[in-house]
Order: sequence, then structure tokens, then C-alpha cells
Amino acid sequence: MDEDPAEGPENGSGAPRKKIFVKTYGCQMNVYDSARMVDVMAPSGYTEVDQPEDADIVILNTCHIREKAAEKVYSELGRLRELKKEKSGRGEDLVIGVAGCVAQAEGEEIRRRAPAVDLVLGPQTYHRLPQYVERLSNGGPGIVETEFPADDKFEALPAPERRKTLARGATAFLTIQEGCDKFCTFCVVPYTRGAEFSRPVSRILDEAKALADAGVREITLLGQNVNA
Repeated sequence: MDEDPAEGPENGSGAPRKKIFVKTYGCQMNVYDSARMVDVMAPSGYTEVDQPEDADIVILNTCHIREKAAEKVYSELGRLRELKKEKSGRGEDLVIGVAGCVAQAEGEEIRRRAPAVDLVLGPQTYHRLPQYVERLSNGGPGIVETEFPADDKFEALPAPERRKTLARGATAFLTIQEGCDKFCTFCVVPYTRGAEFSRPVSRILDEAKALADAGVREITLLGQNVNA
């Protein structure tokens, strides 16, 4: 049987395919975001793997809602630091990134406490992940990007490949809204996800139709304040 070029060891140029591993913490929206990070790196030749030892890039997509969430991330970063050291000893590179809400809340503190981290990016900037990775591969310094950008990340995300959607199963998450303007005393959402933003209905329908066409039979709509 001919090998599927999308799954093969090399890309179209004959170079070895690059690999990305994303570990998801926390909520269903992070599950959605992690899948979209994989999608956004696909045009750059990256395929998803199941363990960090096989990856060229490891992203921890973090949640700041749970108690001691940040400390769990730093514990994991300690293990990844050792993995990076091992790979370096074999002449291999490993890019370590922290994304999501802990990244948004901690920012520069992450790189101060864990210098092995190359990339820190908040939940509104992961659509720029290919640019950041390219900058790092060209010898650029570590990157911390936790600003809330003016551009709409959803407009910049590529459509997921039908093959990948099929592989993820018959259920899928679909973000329709993010952020909150309430600023409740006990809640970090406005600080980590930003101001309330609802996606246009037409874009939500387009994404839902694409999921259905790929075999998805159950879609869960996500948002921090969907009643808005």
C-alpha cells in the first residue's frame, strides 16, 4: 500500500517531517485551542505526536482556574528541561512553549523561573505560533507574547484537515464566544481570556458544517459567557 504523504516521515521537499506535542490542561476550550494549535502548525510541515520524547516542539496549553495550576506547570517544565538537555546531547533541538491562561497570567515570570522555556503565549495569540517558531529556528531570542491583539485569531486559523477531524472522532468542540466583561472578584477570566467577544454566526456555521462534512455527529458549543 502506498504511504499517505500526510503521515509519512518526510514532507514534500524530502526533508524529515517535524513533530509537535501539545499537552492540554483544564477546560474544554483548551481542548479546542490545543487542536487548533496543531492545525495552525500543519502548513509548516508539523504533524502531531503522542509523547513529548518524539517531538520537536512541546506546548503546554495551561489552565489558571484550578488551584495550584501554575505549580503543576512548573513541575512539568522541570521534566521537559531534562528532556531538552538529553536531546541537546544527541544534537537534537527541542522548543518548549507554554500557552493558555497560566502563560497569560504569569508572562515573563515563566521564563525567569524556567529558562528552558523558549515561548510563552496567551490564548489570544496562538494563531501566530508558526511565526514565533520560525523566529526561534532562525536563532531569535525567547518570546513572551501576552498582549491582547487587535486582529481576530479565528480569522487567521486555517480550516482543519478533514483527515485530522475524522481521526479526532465523532464529537467536537466549537468555540463561539470568548472572554467576559463582568470582572467578578473571584474570577480570572477577564484577565486571561480578555474582553467579551462573540464570533460571527456565519463563521460558526461554516465551521460547524465543515465538522459535519468530516463525520462529526455531536458538536459542543463553547464560551466563557455564552448567554451574552
